[in-house]
Amino acid sequence: MNAKTTQEESKPFFSAEERAEILKKFNVGNIVRKLGGSDVDCGYEAEIGAEAMRRETNGRQTMTNHGGFYIPDFVLDGIRTLGKGNGGAALVATDLLADEIVTPLEARLVLTKLGVRYLDNLVGDVSIPRSSGVTSYWITTEGGNAQKVNPTFSQINASPHTCAAFVEITRKLALQTSIRAQAFIGDLILRACANALEVAAVGGTGADGQPLGLVGTAGVSEIDGITPGSPTRDNILDFIAAVEDANADTDGMKWLAPSRVKAALKKVIDAQTVTATTGDDATTAISVGAKHLWENNAIEDYPAIMSNIAPAKKLILGDWREMCICRWGRGIELMSDPYSLSTSGGVRIISFLDADVVVRQPGAFAFGQILA
Repeated sequence: MNAKTTQEESKPFFSAEERAEILKKFNVGNIVRKLGGSDVDCGYEAEIGAEAMRRETNGRQTMTNHGGFYIPDFVLDGIRTLGKGNGGAALVATDLLADEIVTPLEARLVLTKLGVRYLDNLVGDVSIPRSSGVTSYWITTEGGNAQKVNPTFSQINASPHTCAAFVEITRKLALQTSIRAQAFIGDLILRACANALEVAAVGGTGADGQPLGLVGTAGVSEIDGITPGSPTRDNILDFIAAVEDANADTDGMKWLAPSRVKAALKKVIDAQTVTATTGDDATTAISVGAKHLWENNAIEDYPAIMSNIAPAKKLILGDWREMCICRWGRGIELMSDPYSLSTSGGVRIISFLDADVVVRQPGAFAFGQILA
């Protein structure tokens, strides 16, 4: 890899003691109120953001690219965790009504569950080496020499694409100071970017600033011969064969489908018709081995996951460990749009995340259109 990370990706930039102290003092709500125009002291939050950027970039950067705030990822994750615990529940303000905080129904975020790898805290563009195969020869005669082995390599390039997503915080919610309210705000901000990134990872077009997603990547098998709306077991076996032909690791294969495709596959029953002889020597046709194509969250014994991050009408099979999400930095930048909700006193928070998608071995995936 030509690009480098400032430290090993798994190594934290803040010690456990530092993180614990930061989580006690860091207030996401203060940032939201500050971005909304309130006269709030965010000196501590700004200092932590600047220090996080300094450590992540080895001193090359201490200011965000958009003039806002930088929130390290462990802060958002930590606040969300605190807000879900019993300790956070005791701190909820009595005037924080349940009907004022309703969790949005985002598509289920599933890339980690599928096994996708993450490469964090990158600096500059990335070139990931990929082995394209190896050429081997037999020894031609007894006592002869083995022929030269010529492994071939190629490179996959990745460069940062900036994802900008926004969430709208009402005036009343911004005024809340409880841990639970902070957790909710942090969750909104984190999911705004995470949802956009996962959708792009699978179906990104590569145009208009989007990363090129899995479905559009050259070398990914597209399964033909499917009658839209009438998938068969033979079609399903074609997916498996396409991935196996590429020598992908079948133990790591998983299916991904949106909700409508899952429903369609659960309605299809595959059964074998056999002829049976009754007691009076008459014959009759009966069905045996009846099984739905999607059954017990599996298709042909490979785990099947439903999420609407998947492109509509399509079914995907693959060894998802061959996909890598590249991220520049370990946090999210925030700035505000002070005008969109000015008449209601709310604030629109815009979050920025730099990322790209790399499919290391496209042959490890196959997709097809199941519905019309």
